[in-house]
Amino acid sequence: KESNDSERLDIDNGFILCPNHDKLFDKGFITFKKSGVVIVSDKIIRDLPKLNIADRLACELTYGNMEYLEWHRDEVFG
Repeated sequence: KESNDSERLDIDNGFILCPNHDKLFDKGFITFKKSGVVIVSDKIIRDLPKLNIADRLACELTYGNMEYLEWHRDEVFG
């Protein structure tokens, strides 16, 4: 929602997650390191089993993904 038109069309600005992980990502409860490994917010750490999040959850990222995720970690994740 914060993206300009060019960023909205950039194939590196997004990746496919299952619906529950996508919602957690959008709300800033999870994000990803440059390595693609999930980072979980302390706000939901005790709910991991219910949310189906394993510490081994990872995404394969492009260099472009990494740039967008840096913004997500700084501006959305909490």
